[in-house]
Amino acid sequence: MRSKRTPTESRPGGAGPRPAAGRPVLGRLRTLVGDDAAPAPLVPAATATAPLPVVEPATAAPLAEHGPEPLAVRRCFAFVDVCGFTAFCDREGERAAIDLLTGFRSVVRTVAARRGVRVAKWLGDGVMLVSTDPAPLAAAVVELVVRVRTLGLDTHAGLAGGPVLLFEGDDYVGRPVNLAARLCDVAGPSEVLVRDLGAELPPWVHVADHGPVDLAGMGRVTGVQHLAAAPEVEAGLVAGASAA
Repeated sequence: MRSKRTPTESRPGGAGPRPAAGRPVLGRLRTLVGDDAAPAPLVPAATATAPLPVVEPATAAPLAEHGPEPLAVRRCFAFVDVCGFTAFCDREGERAAIDLLTGFRSVVRTVAARRGVRVAKWLGDGVMLVSTDPAPLAAAVVELVVRVRTLGLDTHAGLAGGPVLLFEGDDYVGRPVNLAARLCDVAGPSEVLVRDLGAELPPWVHVADHGPVDLAGMGRVTGVQHLAAAPEVEAGLVAGASAA
């Protein structure tokens, strides 16, 4: 039967006494670090010493800081609306109104994609289109008005171009945007009114003087023109829709 060594018994081979376990070891630690030593932090020192964020009081004065400056760009805008949509809803009901809007938006997406024109936003029964080039925009709107009419819908549109502010990357602020929207408001069924496009339009798009118009918030505006598809082009579009 093997005998147990005492805590101070010599190790085999004359290596000297074995360190005592238990309380003697703890006693030496207390001697080295002291009884009142603070416990080690539970988080890294860099994290423990980092300053806490300062929260601005809700009643503090506003800081004198500004966001990025808006970007000035030149764009062309078009607004196209379905004529008499409210009356159609009252007469035909909500289900028919949804079907009407679905057909309208489908035509808009198809024509805009083919012409390279961007759909900026949907406006209920209307749409806002944007382009860097006025010619494709005019072509898209004139074609759109004819194609939608083959579905039994009348639309009206307004176009304008010029410098605007590009705000937050996807919003436009400036007179051309308002002008295009106001021209759309006063346009009659299947009528496309334009001003300040400033470019040669496609040869199949006919341009005619319209005369002055009174626009809400803008007063009397001169230099307004009317756009329409050439008769043979419109006839071809109508015939194609009938054949389909």
